Amino acid sequence: LTMLTSALHCWMDDYICLITVLLILIYLWLSWYRKPKNFPPGPRGLPILGIVPYLGKHPEKVLSKLADKYNPSVMSFRMGRMDWIILNDIEAINQALVKQGEDFSGRPKSPLFDMLTNGCGLVFVDGERWKEQRKFGIMALRSLGMGKRILDEIINKEFEVLANHFESSGSSIDAMTSLRKAVTNITCEVLMGKRFEYNDPVMEIITEHRFVLLSIMDLLHNILVEESLIRFFTAVIQEIIESHKRNFDQNNKKDFVDYFIDEMLYKEGNYFTSTNFIMQDEQLCHYTRDLLVAGINTTTALGWGIVCLLLYRGHQTKIAKEIQQVIGDETPTLHHQDRMPHLRSFIQEVHRCRSIATLNLPHRTTRDVRLNGYDIPKNTPVLTNIWRVHNDPRVWKDPHKFNPGRHLDSNGKFVHSAHIIPFACGYRRCLGERIARAEMFIFFAKIIGRFELNKDDGEPLTLDNDPAGAVNSPKPFRFTVRRRS
Repeated sequence: LTMLTSALHCWMDDYICLITVLLILIYLWLSWYRKPKNFPPGPRGLPILGIVPYLGKHPEKVLSKLADKYNPSVMSFRMGRMDWIILNDIEAINQALVKQGEDFSGRPKSPLFDMLTNGCGLVFVDGERWKEQRKFGIMALRSLGMGKRILDEIINKEFEVLANHFESSGSSIDAMTSLRKAVTNITCEVLMGKRFEYNDPVMEIITEHRFVLLSIMDLLHNILVEESLIRFFTAVIQEIIESHKRNFDQNNKKDFVDYFIDEMLYKEGNYFTSTNFIMQDEQLCHYTRDLLVAGINTTTALGWGIVCLLLYRGHQTKIAKEIQQVIGDETPTLHHQDRMPHLRSFIQEVHRCRSIATLNLPHRTTRDVRLNGYDIPKNTPVLTNIWRVHNDPRVWKDPHKFNPGRHLDSNGKFVHSAHIIPFACGYRRCLGERIARAEMFIFFAKIIGRFELNKDDGEPLTLDNDPAGAVNSPKPFRFTVRRRS
């Protein structure tokens, strides 16, 4: 009897343990599939992982197909332990990021970025610190002449160096490396009053652009940052800042760093008012690096533009003729662009057809919000599918076809499209958008006006992107130039 009682107790203990485990598993399973009340529809994916295993190399396209199934405007999905939402059309994006911009202006918290930036900079901060820093950045860049003649001069000066580099190469040109070095120097000139020789070791480090996560692709796949490169590049910027402080002249501010030092030392309270944040060199260092990285991204759009000129040579001829008629022997400036519909439509189609970022950096809701009839809790990560917006068949006929003519009206005049958002929109719109647009226009006006661009016969050329890149970059390619007569 004693043995029977003991066996019964053991069996009961095992039974209770089994029931407990089953109840826990059922609870976890139900918790996984439970969504916030009135949350946008969307897939849950696998427990723990969510939809990450299904995203592949082109998550923007996978998410777009899922949107067709669940909701073509606002969709949710589970990634890891978190519920995300993704905005899939221009109407939802404008409603969230423009009309309700402050409610969607946060950034998801990331221990990785906090470790690398110590909570400084602009791109990955939010709240009052971000507001004051962005306000200052707009003021500083405007004071430096963004959109004015001084910017034209900086860009023309560097692209003249690049054009000479093209002409003296004597063979085919490594497109992306050459462009990246030129764009880096323009950005460094604006930010730090400094340019580097193309063979400078510092330039080599910058143009590898491996020192920061540049896109949502990296966040989705949890790619590790090469911290040593970040630390090295931070030290380079810090050295430049120290030089600026030693030679600072309040009456002769030449670049972004000078304006920051002036505000920090002499005008505290005008822009830097957060009581919980003391302005220090570390903030300036990370802020400068954030702007530099954003500026270098223009290289991608320039590269895609060259690819399209090589693949669709008829546009080269048409734009070259327009340049000769409008600019002639003058130096190209932004004042010319209103009379150049073919070049402007070509650039806009490059932005549409080959977005720099197919999925923009994620936002975060700063409070409980309501969007398109759905309730979205505070701290929900939010993505925008720019690729889907730029390929929306409701807006674009034959969206996968490269056709600059779609941006001209019946009279041949350029039509700006609010459905093309390469620099995002709303509160988090790219701070350097004016610089990037000026670079695009002046570069193509200068290069197409001077050279005929030709494919390198030894390499195939396609509109496929480079899967190894952190942004939507073209695959590495080479081309040749021949001076126009």
